Amino acid sequence: MDKDNLFKVADSLVNFLWIIKKYVLKENDIAKNFQSPEKVIEGCIPDFSIPPSHIKVIFYLAEFNSSPISQIAENLNISKSNMTPIIDNLISHGLVNRYSDSNDRRILRVELTKKTFDLLDSFRVAICNSFVDKISELSDDEISTLDESISNLITIIRKLK
Repeated sequence: MDKDNLFKVADSLVNFLWIIKKYVLKENDIAKNFQSPEKVIEGCIPDFSIPPSHIKVIFYLAEFNSSPISQIAENLNISKSNMTPIIDNLISHGLVNRYSDSNDRRILRVELTKKTFDLLDSFRVAICNSFVDKISELSDDEISTLDESISNLITIIRKLK
């Protein structure tokens, strides 16, 4: 495809993202309909205010499963010296487990606990419920078209890595 058409598609994608933000992910709706991950976690673990760096680690592990601490630090641009208190804090609240790598005992790995997966599932359900409220206003045909279009977009966008 020529450069002009590629730019047109890229521009359409940017417009699509703006439309999603404007009509689907409106901040007021988000605040009303479901809590931020921090609030979900704080609600389940009293006296635990979770900083953004901790949330980054949790979402990183949710995507990549078990990971060496040094790799998390590198990929999230968090200094190794800051990773120790982050991981210690997450461990103390039962959100991650730390263990030695089975192939190299010098490497420390961390993984999410069942408790954390349950918290993430609660957050996902809250988001889905918010979307159900929005899309319920559409006709059955529009919902089917939306579902098929989203499936197609996901398939194509996953190829962009």
